[in-house]
Amino acid sequence: MQHDSFFKQQNLSVENFLQSLPAKSVPVNYISSPDVDFLRRVKSSFSSGPTGFIFRFLEQSKLEPTTNQTYGELLKNLMLIKTFASGILVPKGYIWPVDSDLYLQPHTPLVSNAHREGLQVFVSDVVNDVPFSYDSSYDPLDERLSFIDGGDFSVDGVLFDFPTTASTVISKFVSFV
Repeated sequence: MQHDSFFKQQNLSVENFLQSLPAKSVPVNYISSPDVDFLRRVKSSFSSGPTGFIFRFLEQSKLEPTTNQTYGELLKNLMLIKTFASGILVPKGYIWPVDSDLYLQPHTPLVSNAHREGLQVFVSDVVNDVPFSYDSSYDPLDERLSFIDGGDFSVDGVLFDFPTTASTVISKFVSFV
């Protein structure tokens, strides 16, 4: 879900919609948003169920509208994120940054730090049709595998753009184990 303010401007309530769903026939497994206040409000309605609340980080320089902090600043306070979310969804560059020449830099401590706080970590912006690090030899399988088996870390999930790529990566990883 994008920012809650858009829906309010359209006189719509995502909260009311979610609460109107019959829990037995339409289970809500995850609710994701880049909006802190929305997740805080909605979490209280689903606190008794198995719903996971995922805070979606946008570009580090973008301002999160309800805290008036950038997503980069919020990233430094994972204890705060834990108060309203069970996990985070971050663009791949938050974990494996690249320099201006698209060379892979050492991975950040984000996954380890988030896991230490009890947060799940999901990675996004993993697509087959945009440039990625030269270090991956332009192999999307190699790039995806670096998130699943990053040496000393592994993310909890990856949002892929092509299901066949995801399937191939998973089968390649399973054959390594």
